[in-house]
Amino acid sequence: MANKARFKFDETKFRPKQREAALMLVEREFATKEERKSLQQIADELGMSRMGLYKWDKHDPNFIAYKNYLASEVMDSHLSLVYSKLIEVIEKDGNTKGIELFLKRIGDLDTKSEISLTDNRGEESFEDRKAALLERLGQGATESEAEGEN
Repeated sequence: MANKARFKFDETKFRPKQREAALMLVEREFATKEERKSLQQIADELGMSRMGLYKWDKHDPNFIAYKNYLASEVMDSHLSLVYSKLIEVIEKDGNTKGIELFLKRIGDLDTKSEISLTDNRGEESFEDRKAALLERLGQGATESEAEGEN
């Protein structure tokens, strides 16, 4: 079930017919082309103008948030189908993307990485660090002395 709070709509601010309009518009989006009603048909069924419906649909943030919530509810109702298709693809093809999605879903594959960098150089000068590095590389003082002569 979709989380109402995530969509940030306020049902107390709905105008008459907005709840029905939102539901009809969401149903329209999920309908096949043959079954899809026109915006004019929806407006006529609601007893309002097509332009009024358009304004709600495109310019009313509360209405849009409610519509998005309803669409999310429809998607949630298809979750078991999506999971079954995912398992089917994994079993049939060994599809690595499918496996990755499945593991992310159950939380066994984390896409977050944390990197910590620690600066242990202290207050050494560049020349001191360079000399220490050359010494570790086995080149010691011979090269650094040679550079000093140039």
